[in-house]
Amino acid sequence: MMWRILYTVFVLSMVGIGGMVCGAGQTEPLLFHAGVGQRSSIDEIRDLFLSRNPGTEVNFSYKGSGYFIADITRSREGDLYMPGEEFYLLQAVERGFITDYDPQRDIAAYFVTVIITPKGNPKNIQRIEDFAKPGVRVGLANPEACAIGIWHEKIFKKAGNWDAVKRNAEFSAKCIPELGNAAQHKMIDAAVVWASTAVLYLRDIEIIPMEPKYRGIVRLPVATLKFSKRPHTAQTLKNLILSDEGKKVFVSHAYGVGTIPRDEEGFENDDGKATEQLMTWLVNASKALKDESVRTDEKAVGPLIKEVERQRKTSRSGS
Repeated sequence: MMWRILYTVFVLSMVGIGGMVCGAGQTEPLLFHAGVGQRSSIDEIRDLFLSRNPGTEVNFSYKGSGYFIADITRSREGDLYMPGEEFYLLQAVERGFITDYDPQRDIAAYFVTVIITPKGNPKNIQRIEDFAKPGVRVGLANPEACAIGIWHEKIFKKAGNWDAVKRNAEFSAKCIPELGNAAQHKMIDAAVVWASTAVLYLRDIEIIPMEPKYRGIVRLPVATLKFSKRPHTAQTLKNLILSDEGKKVFVSHAYGVGTIPRDEEGFENDDGKATEQLMTWLVNASKALKDESVRTDEKAVGPLIKEVERQRKTSRSGS
């Protein structure tokens, strides 16, 4: 008699466990490895995806891109991978973590480099050459930790002042938001960041477009990891990221989209024509956040109007 009771308890417990794992809407979350610099845009795309796929969950591992390969090598876990530079994705391809990457099809958007300074630009930084002037406190990033660090070296070496800029370095960031925060709080006088980072600090910094010959155009790839436990669902999210709808989200967060001509090193090579409109929107948006009398409409700030309105609302509610 006792064995029958124990058997019944065992069966009921297994049914309960099965219900938790396989019940309606109870599926294993996707794990998405993404560079922290893409967070604002990817979070918005995630919300679109979840609204259309009820019962699905997505967990994110946001960090500096240089940390991903070690993490993925150790864990062998994850469904999607979107680092902040193609260089890091190609490392995953070399290790056999990704088997279907297409460098033409799988580029979602582009980071575009800009100069930022604290509000008021106290050191009158206007050009890349100004970073080497005596007394300028420069923010740099560790290239082993985040993608923008790779571009700092490339840009300043191209300008011929890398050694002088390194001597002026007052701050070493492990992820790009640290540079935005440092400029916002006047810990540095200048840094190079992505436009999509600069747009998050419109009220508290100045944004200076770089000369096109120094303007980095950074491809942002997205790929499915070969050990994905839910490859079909991962592919659905990837398709949304790469879609025209996804591109609209990216451009609303100051990414480049479409075709942007680049040279062999990744610098824009069309005299800035492809990114000129984005730069104009970004500068106008920064002016509008500092002075509410400045015209703010889609002609002036384009798709960045949502970000301008969000930051205005945040500022008013906090004052």
